[in-house]
Amino acid sequence: MKRVAILILSILSALTAYAGAKAQLMPDSVKVLRDSLFTEGLRYKHLEKSDSAIIMFEMADSIDHGNSAICYELGRQLLKSDFDRAYTYLQRAADLSSGNYYYQKTLIGAHLKSGNTQAAIDGYESIIKQYPDHEGDILNLAELYTSSGDYKKAIKTIEKLEKLVGIDRYVSISKINIYLTQGNKKQALKELDYIIKEMPLDASLWVFKGEILMDDREMDEAYKCFQKSLEIEPENGYALEFLYVYYIRIGEMDEAEKMLYRIFATETVPFDSKKEYLKTVVQYYKAQNTPYSKLDTIYKSIINSDPDNADARLLYADYLLQMQRKEDAIEELRSAIYVNSKCKQCWEYLLYYVSEGKDSVMVEQVLGDARDAIPESADFYYYSGLWSYAKHNDEEAISYMLKADSIVDNVRADELAKSNKKEMWNFLMIYYRNSGDKEKTYYYLDKMAAEFPNDILGLNNYAYIMAEDGGDLEKAEKMSKTTIDKEPLNSMYLDTYAYILMKQGKLTYAKFYAEQAIEYMYQTMSEREMSVVLSHYGDILFKLGDVDGAVEQWKKALEKAEDKEKEKLTIKITTKEYVE
Repeated sequence: MKRVAILILSILSALTAYAGAKAQLMPDSVKVLRDSLFTEGLRYKHLEKSDSAIIMFEMADSIDHGNSAICYELGRQLLKSDFDRAYTYLQRAADLSSGNYYYQKTLIGAHLKSGNTQAAIDGYESIIKQYPDHEGDILNLAELYTSSGDYKKAIKTIEKLEKLVGIDRYVSISKINIYLTQGNKKQALKELDYIIKEMPLDASLWVFKGEILMDDREMDEAYKCFQKSLEIEPENGYALEFLYVYYIRIGEMDEAEKMLYRIFATETVPFDSKKEYLKTVVQYYKAQNTPYSKLDTIYKSIINSDPDNADARLLYADYLLQMQRKEDAIEELRSAIYVNSKCKQCWEYLLYYVSEGKDSVMVEQVLGDARDAIPESADFYYYSGLWSYAKHNDEEAISYMLKADSIVDNVRADELAKSNKKEMWNFLMIYYRNSGDKEKTYYYLDKMAAEFPNDILGLNNYAYIMAEDGGDLEKAEKMSKTTIDKEPLNSMYLDTYAYILMKQGKLTYAKFYAEQAIEYMYQTMSEREMSVVLSHYGDILFKLGDVDGAVEQWKKALEKAEDKEKEKLTIKITTKEYVE
């Protein structure tokens, strides 16, 4: 910043000298300053310090409003933060240097971003006049004419491109698509026949023609085109898919089914397409009560067509599990992991199903293998923590949870699912709370509040712990009030609010909310939770001077309390005194 400050001082002194000489040519000293600022701006730009770059370019522009390079760089830097200003500067740069190709192209991009299609068309027309051999710009202009509905100009522009490049498959198909968009199928087919004549062994062109004919209900001619395509390229997935549609349309369901088998078995149809077809097949087979052995054949053909695709094996495993074939499913999941050890979902499925068997050794083996295979994933450390906790190994559970948390903190790492992240932080918060570590307790409370500001249960827990610790009661009250505003019939939140009000000495209000909590608690709360509500109500009554009423509520609480709470309640009842 020291360098920037020196530059600013230099500007002020130079501009003072320059102010009275506007009618004259720019002095060399001012030119040097302008260029220095511009160079500094470029340096910041390459360092990706956009704010500093903008400051430098703005200073340079204040010295020389007529410099197109400054306007251009300033406009480029402002595109992300202030589009309107960026647009103005880019327009000025293009106006100042109308022959600069890059300035014009960047401005066209800004026109399109702002939705000004006509200005973009005008820009391309201007560029093409200057650079008539720029094939990409000619094609872009044709596409803009098409999108704006000016098909005549679009066709003329494509024809200009054809004269420039000769016979070109991509250009010809662009022209055909314009005719189709226009609704002129006759001319589209005429153009397509011309290119097929030039490229008769291009299987996809025959499929394209068959698609147009089938949409025009010329089914026999469409079929011939699809068959021609398969003669050229027997496993053309494009042709197989359209033949499947063809058989469906003419009602030949058996032939359609055969075509599906071919689609599933071929390598040329993308896996995602096969998945969509599979949904149709499953629904059809269910409706027809078809033996599921046919589906086994289909799943296996999909896998055989792409044996290294873990997702295909995962899909089959999911089907096997639906069929209650758990052992087969587990074996398929292991195969999926073998072909792709980074398949996170495969590990999660496998973990879920081995954990159902209660085989501790097997679960721990899968967890360990998953951690080794995907060490950058927090999930399997989190799951390991849960498993250790279930085995009452708290020390090991915390170790795994802390490792998961450290991975989550690393922004480059695979991030834990939001629901798991919240549970992990809550787990750590409760652990440190029970351990008496307030600093760590509030560290995780703050993490949860920052990440999940709208989580009502999290706000309630934070407010209650803060009140219990005698912390910022005003902040706790505000948090708790948010929870009952959103869920006014929730006994837990009403009880927390009453407890905080009691801590503040607002006893009349506290009594009102405690009674509301008691009114609704029988619908949703466990015995232990009701014990807490009744105990707090007794505390409030005691502070209001109603000792007998307090003892009565403490006795009710004692009947529902867990062992660790009974001792405190017994002391309260016996001594008729409030105990924290």
